[in-house]
Amino acid sequence: MSINRFYAPFQSDLQDLWLDYSETHHLLHVKRVSVGDIIVLFNGVGDECDAKIVEIKRGRARVEIGTIKAISREGNVGIDIAFAIPKGRHSQFLIQKCTELGVQRLIPIHFERSVVRMKSDCSDKIDKWKRIVIEASKQCGRNVITEITAAVDFEDILKRVGDYDLSLVATSQSEADNLKNILQEHQKVNSIIGFIGPEGGFTTRELSIALDAGCQFVSLGKQILRVETAAIAISSILSYHYLN
Repeated sequence: MSINRFYAPFQSDLQDLWLDYSETHHLLHVKRVSVGDIIVLFNGVGDECDAKIVEIKRGRARVEIGTIKAISREGNVGIDIAFAIPKGRHSQFLIQKCTELGVQRLIPIHFERSVVRMKSDCSDKIDKWKRIVIEASKQCGRNVITEITAAVDFEDILKRVGDYDLSLVATSQSEADNLKNILQEHQKVNSIIGFIGPEGGFTTRELSIALDAGCQFVSLGKQILRVETAAIAISSILSYHYLN
């Protein structure tokens, strides 16, 4: 697989296209690619193709599209991670690594003890996160872009856990089962959601409503993990357990 991978939301009937300014900057100033070179494009919905750089003009590159192929590097199980928003760059690290691990959807959650709460108008932050997803996808070879949703309250997302085959709440509570035991009991699933609470943990009320909604409590070990560490850990375990 070529290391010169770039993102462009192309359609199957295109013969050529102009890359946006961001991708052209990466192409010219990071990868040092020039006119006549062949790169790999992916469109974020499962397709990729070889493309030839034919023109560079006004900070953008035009490429000729080769044969488009549907190439999946996704797992058999759709994994969504619903997480308390960490401070600062910790959220960026979480998003980058969960994308590399094949997470299908990332859902920022407001919990009762959340330290960070996203404002209703947080498009700039979401756009920055989406850019991190694209860069991570370019690096790891995925052709499908991890979706990042708007932030929602914990109670609201619990109303949708019935859409999943398995709903897991990572907690250090004594009643939490070993994650390995839970997965051995659920060998054939299509979709999973994993909830990662804030640094201060879930409140008693949150655990109660999660249990009523049908979630299962799981332990990730004896250590108390940071939000981003827990999100990466559960993503790694689930991805490995349900390998193709």
